[in-house]
Formats: sequence, structure tokens, C-alpha cells
Amino acid sequence: MSEEVMNDSRIVELFSNGSDEAVEAVQKKYGAQMLRLARNILSDERDAEECLNDTYLNAWKSVPLAKPDNLKAYLMRSIRNLAFERLRSNRAKKRGGDVIVTSYEELSESIPDDRKAESADNEELKGKLESFLDGLSTEKRTIFMRRFWYSYSVTEIAKQMGKEEKYISNQLYILKKKLKKHLKRKG
Repeated sequence: MSEEVMNDSRIVELFSNGSDEAVEAVQKKYGAQMLRLARNILSDERDAEECLNDTYLNAWKSVPLAKPDNLKAYLMRSIRNLAFERLRSNRAKKRGGDVIVTSYEELSESIPDDRKAESADNEELKGKLESFLDGLSTEKRTIFMRRFWYSYSVTEIAKQMGKEEKYISNQLYILKKKLKKHLKRKG
């Protein structure tokens, strides 16, 4: 494997051919980003690394069949889901222990929980969220995504964007209220 980073279509091709180079290429290109996402969700290095390894294994098994158009999004969604599963599992074991509020739970306050038919409602919710995000400025969409998709802390977002933490907190509060209103209006 050369020192330059492979493009995603070549990596998918390597997975399809069963080449060990595929995992190495993913590790080199996206490993650090995936590990950071898992760390942000789990706050535990060992659990985050296990999720990363599970993501590599899942990719090995699923990428040849799925042939994703956007490999990065496919991998990030995979590790995010694994990290939240691990978080739920860890919390179930603690049963009432010291529980932190994740960005996922924080956002759930704005999403109605009266959904019955899971898959149809999930697609509908996805469409509503996309519509909401499309209506935001680049700055607000960036704040929203960094908090609620990548699970960055308010402090991290403020540093990344060169803003005050209070400004980011206020924007998040306003965005959650707007999302709740958007979902009610569209529902």
C-alpha cells in the first residue's frame, strides 16, 4: 500500500475482493475520526477502542454487500450506532448509577415519542430532520451537527468555532426549540 490515502471507491473494491488492505486503508483514512466519535459518546477509552474494532469487523462483513456510495458516512453511522448500543448496555448494568446526559438524550426532548410504526416513522422523522437542517445557516447547522451527531461538548464546539461557550449553549437551546416547533408543524 502506498503512503497516499486511497479513495473510497478503491477501498470498497478492496473490501469486495477480501483484501486485508481494506481495513488498513480505512484505519489510515477514517480511524482517528471514528475513534473520536466513539470517545465523545462513551467517555471511556477501552469501550471506544472496542467499538472501533467492531466497526472494522462490521465493515469487513457488510461493505462488500452494501457497496456504500459514501464510505465515510457508512462507517461513522456504524460506529455511532455501536457506541450508543454500548452506552445503553453500560447504563443498564449500572441501573441508577451516575448517569451523564448525552447529546442524544438532550435532543430527544425535542423529538416527540408518540411514534408507533418504527420504520415508517423513522423515515418520516429523517425527512423532517433533513428539512430542518436544510433551513439552517451553515453556522447553525455546524453547531447542531457537532453537538447532536458527533457528540462534541459545548466547550469543544466553542473552541472549534472560535465562539464563547455561552453563545454555543444559547444557539443549541434555540435550535432545540426550533426543531421541536418544526416537528410539530410538519407533523
